[in-house]
Amino acid sequence: MMSIFFFGSGISCFLIALSQNYTQIALALFLLGIFASIYHPVGIAMLADGKLETIGRRLAFNGVWGNLGVAFSTIVAAGLANLLGWQAAFYIPGLISFAIGVIWLMFKPKHVQSDLIENTARNKSTKGDIDWLTIFKIIAFSSIIIGFMFNAAIVSLPKLLDDRLNTIGDNVSSIGFLAFGIYIFAACAQLTVGHLIDRFKVKPIFITISILLSCSLVLVIFTTDIFLIISIGCMMALVYSTLPISDTLLARHIPSHLRSRIFAFIYLISFSASALAVPTISILHSRDGFTTLFITLSVLAFLLALIITKLPAK
Repeated sequence: MMSIFFFGSGISCFLIALSQNYTQIALALFLLGIFASIYHPVGIAMLADGKLETIGRRLAFNGVWGNLGVAFSTIVAAGLANLLGWQAAFYIPGLISFAIGVIWLMFKPKHVQSDLIENTARNKSTKGDIDWLTIFKIIAFSSIIIGFMFNAAIVSLPKLLDDRLNTIGDNVSSIGFLAFGIYIFAACAQLTVGHLIDRFKVKPIFITISILLSCSLVLVIFTTDIFLIISIGCMMALVYSTLPISDTLLARHIPSHLRSRIFAFIYLISFSASALAVPTISILHSRDGFTTLFITLSVLAFLLALIITKLPAK
């Protein structure tokens, strides 16, 4: 599946670069989405195999790299487009995807089918149903809120800085690099959270992050200039910090023979909720700027804390 992910994504990028009209671009992008969707349910499930004592750090480290990709993507795409044309923003990542696919084929672990069957049978016999089902339901509801807040925060950040940061004014380049710096800072916050959830109980950490996130979203509404940058940095760090916690809870408690399907479902509802963030931002921003949006996000963060209280105490 991972081989299909790398090579399929590379081929899709080439098809986008070769497209001659919007219909072809749309179809090629759709194909890229299909192949790229393989990564989360398969890759995260693979990372979940290993020592439970370090799973938080593993998933957080992986999350940092993923979010660094998000942070760098706009800068790299714009740079390649300016230097070599818009097609380069697709065929060069396509070549890189192909190269990583070749490396993957050379070094990937060799699993024996009988070992996989044996592991599946053992997990079916040792995992209980009540605990992981309870956790799955709570994380499913939490993922809807987290997915929406995550994308709303990322998408609105550059425009928020443009509207509210008086010291920068209309300097689009400065706004872009400031947003990039905030993304990097926020992504690295995951490493701290990953270390904490490997050492301490997850529930109080998750609740604390959710409440602090709710407070930071309120601060964003009432601050400007340097205090706005600080409050936005805290907000983004807390938003990013929720991601490895959800994945770690699932990885620790979901039976391994169900893990990929559970991750696939969680990411389906999370990404679907995140897609709703874009039209929501457009509608709310046209009414009163970002005030209503961030009040809504603050309420959602508080609701997230209430949902997390339903997690088992252990």
